[in-house]
Amino acid sequence: MSGLVENAVVKEELHDPRTLIAGRYAVDLDHPLGAGGMAIVYKGRDLRTRRDVALKTLRIEYRNDPGSRARFRHEARLMAFVNHPNLVRVFDLQEAEDASWVVMELIPGQTLKALLTARGTLPIADVAQLLNQLAAGLDHIHSLDLVHLDVKPQNVLVTADGTAKLIDFGLAQSSGSAQVLISGTTFGTAAYLAPEQVTGETVDAATDVYALGCVVYEALTGRSPFQTGNPGEVKRDVMLAHLEREPVPPSQARPELGLPVWIDDVLRWALAKKPSDRYRDLATFARLFHAGTLGRPTDERGATVPASPRVAQASISAHEQTTDVAAVVVPVAVPPRRQPRGNRSRAAYQIGGEVTRRARWLSRPLRRLAMVFLIGDLLLAVLLLAQGGPPGLIGQTAEVQPGVPARVAIDGLRLRDSPGTSSGIIASLNEGDRLRVLGQAELVAGERWWPARVEEGGGTLTGYVWQGGLIAVPWTGRLGWVQEVIDQGVDARERITALLRF
Repeated sequence: MSGLVENAVVKEELHDPRTLIAGRYAVDLDHPLGAGGMAIVYKGRDLRTRRDVALKTLRIEYRNDPGSRARFRHEARLMAFVNHPNLVRVFDLQEAEDASWVVMELIPGQTLKALLTARGTLPIADVAQLLNQLAAGLDHIHSLDLVHLDVKPQNVLVTADGTAKLIDFGLAQSSGSAQVLISGTTFGTAAYLAPEQVTGETVDAATDVYALGCVVYEALTGRSPFQTGNPGEVKRDVMLAHLEREPVPPSQARPELGLPVWIDDVLRWALAKKPSDRYRDLATFARLFHAGTLGRPTDERGATVPASPRVAQASISAHEQTTDVAAVVVPVAVPPRRQPRGNRSRAAYQIGGEVTRRARWLSRPLRRLAMVFLIGDLLLAVLLLAQGGPPGLIGQTAEVQPGVPARVAIDGLRLRDSPGTSSGIIASLNEGDRLRVLGQAELVAGERWWPARVEEGGGTLTGYVWQGGLIAVPWTGRLGWVQEVIDQGVDARERITALLRF
């Protein structure tokens, strides 16, 4: 096989364990380094630079899915932009017809999960060092307006000298929006999901704060914050626990370990249910934990956490300039008591009634004025309909979007294996052919290309199609009434236009 990848075929089709990628990277497909939900990582060697590397590729079941391949390329591009000693580096991205490969830094060591499995727990000092490194790496990601969304012990590699590196950017995305779904599902490990990931709300840096809080909790106690005894519904129960339950304080979860109470306080803010109640950044989280390790609490409870994590950064910075005392206690500001909502509603109702009674003499002029506005609106609507309708209202149908059917609008529309006119052609589609959009569009040379699935010749084809060759299929099912209203509006416009011309 010629081209970008020589003999780059799936493992089941290859008897020689050494596979040559792009004529440069030798890979042993018989000995993977690890596997995740969507991808597998192999050890390889760069024959040009003579250094060992790690090569990541999609699992076989995802390789023919355009959406999964697009997501995989997206991960590689994101990783190429990050540059931090506590984040894995990406060297290269190689594309082939049957597989995509990301060439990464090979990190000698083991995952934090394997380390905890072997040791059970880590000493507090080691956890503080680990937290400092991961917080620094994640803060670098957040400075690029990105969020990782998959912080867990399995995605942390620890070297022999104690260096920690965060890997796997498969779920990373821009901050400030809901988590992007993969095939309609929120990916992630239930034990480390923040409440906003469970509910589908906006994710940001605070989401990674929560996940790292879960990792620190597990490193200290040997168990995740939420566990269930029901093996049949573990994931659902754990996700509900993130929403509804408070974790058992670490000092109480494993009393035999003798963990100090200040750890409970520090983790309580990291694991707050509301994102706004958590630390504003991970540097604050790490700094407070480090302060606790110095062992100088300032009150009888050993508390070191300020009343609000959002002011912790300024409080600790000022404190460190004047003293070396480990713990920082900020007075709690009690918010003013709010008036019960029912009393305010009742007062507003009474005031509104009194105003209405005193203004009865205005009722007749106001009704006449409302009638004038109604007649004016009707006349304006007639004129708009006669002139083609207001943009975005009449004549507008459902838009092309992920998960909805669409129809081919031109003969000879090409179904391609990747976005862009220079990519390979899978099939030629005819006007009127139906297809289903599978994911988000990709922008290539100013044009949008949608991943789509087409039923043809008794089989199924997947690829990318140009947006200009698609039109949305009218709404059906529960939204069918919307299309009926639009169609009736168009018919009314045509009838009024004909009458005016007559």
